[in-house]
Amino acid sequence: MNPLDRLTDLFERFPGIGPRQARRFVQFLLAEQAGFRSDLAESIRHLGTETAQCKKCYRWFVKNEEERGLCNICGNAKRDAATLFVVEKDADIENVEHSGFRGLYFVLGGTIPLASEQPERHVRMQELLRRIEAEASKLELNELILGLSATTEGDHTRLILQEKIRPISEGLNFRVSSLGRGLSTGSELEYADPDTIASALSSRN
Repeated sequence: MNPLDRLTDLFERFPGIGPRQARRFVQFLLAEQAGFRSDLAESIRHLGTETAQCKKCYRWFVKNEEERGLCNICGNAKRDAATLFVVEKDADIENVEHSGFRGLYFVLGGTIPLASEQPERHVRMQELLRRIEAEASKLELNELILGLSATTEGDHTRLILQEKIRPISEGLNFRVSSLGRGLSTGSELEYADPDTIASALSSRN
C-alpha cells in the first residue's frame, strides 16, 4: 500500500471520519510545509511517551511527578470520594467538570452493542465492579452515578450495569442513580453543555 492510501486508512479509523474526509486530511498535509508535518509526527510520538492511563479511573493524563500512577483528579484528596461518576469516555469527564461536579470518575471505555452476547468484551465491567466492591466495603462509596449517553446503546449499557451492580449495592448499601432531565434522547454527554449536565445531575434518579 502506498503512503497516501496508508495514511488515508489511518485517518478513517478516527471517530466520525469517512473516506472523503480522510483523503482531505492527507491532501491538507501534502499542501503544508515539511516543518508542520514533522511537528505533527513529533507530537504524536510524544503522545505515546508522555501520557499514561490512570490506574484508578482509566482516564488518560499527561505524566508529571505523580508517584502512584493516578491522574490529577483521582490523586486529589479534596475530591468527594463518596460519589463515583461512571462515564463512557475521557472527553465526557472534561465536560462534566465544567458542570461543577467534584466527585470521582470511572471511564467505562464505551458502550455495549445491542446484539452483544459478551458485554464484558466491550467495556471495563469487571474493573468497575472490583472498584465498587473495594470502595463500598470500606464504606467510602455513597452513590454511583451512571452518566451514560441518552442513546439506544447508552440505555442498553445502563440496564446491564444496573443488573450487575444491584446485588453489590443492596449488600453494601449505596445508591445507584442515573442522569435525569436535561439530556435529550439521542444526545451524547461529550457534546452536552455544562448547564444541561448540571440539570441532569440535579434531577438524577
